[in-house]
Amino acid sequence: MRQSQGMNQTPPRLAISNSAHRFPVAIKLLLIAVAVIGLQVPLLFINNLRQERAANREAAHVRLGEVVSEIAPNAGMSPAVSAAEGYRMVERSLKHGVLVLTLTFAAFFLFEILAGLRLHAVHYGLVGAALCLFYLALLALGEVMRSGSAYMVAATASSLLIVCYSAAVLKSYLRAGVIAGLLTAEHSVLFVVLRMEDYALLAGTGALFVALGAVMFFTRNVDWFAEERSKE
Repeated sequence: MRQSQGMNQTPPRLAISNSAHRFPVAIKLLLIAVAVIGLQVPLLFINNLRQERAANREAAHVRLGEVVSEIAPNAGMSPAVSAAEGYRMVERSLKHGVLVLTLTFAAFFLFEILAGLRLHAVHYGLVGAALCLFYLALLALGEVMRSGSAYMVAATASSLLIVCYSAAVLKSYLRAGVIAGLLTAEHSVLFVVLRMEDYALLAGTGALFVALGAVMFFTRNVDWFAEERSKE
């Protein structure tokens, strides 16, 4: 009988730490959502900069082609260092900006809930700024490097900023390592999605299922009503 009773017991639920909740959970999630929406403004500026530079480069190539055809009509124009592929990668990457920001902020929020940490809005803002710099670096490097190399360098630089900052903010190198693994997975999946045009939607949907499943798993024993009961 004792064994059967022990098997029927539900796993202990983790109460939300009061130190991690200056604000209610719902308000905290709302602020994170506002931060994600607000960070679309710099991403919009990066996209406008991409369009402007792509138009200027295309116009420059057209003028150069006209000059070459006048000087040597039969001479083939040597392939110039074109950034068309890089501009296309930036454009497609920006379309997944909301997803990258949301997953990264969700990881920091889970550390707040599960580890009892307190993160300020400035912390989320600086992490979001580092993520936005990834797209700006991808745009700048894509003009002078191959798109694949530019993506790798931009992702590494942005991730190093966030990981080094996370080691201090999250007060643990292990937690910073988890953030590093998350960023590596995000950028790897995004790179595959950008390369697989025919299966981009399928790959992105699969990644969302994995991310949502991970959130459900790590928060399965969290008592979200602990704060309301403490107030009562």
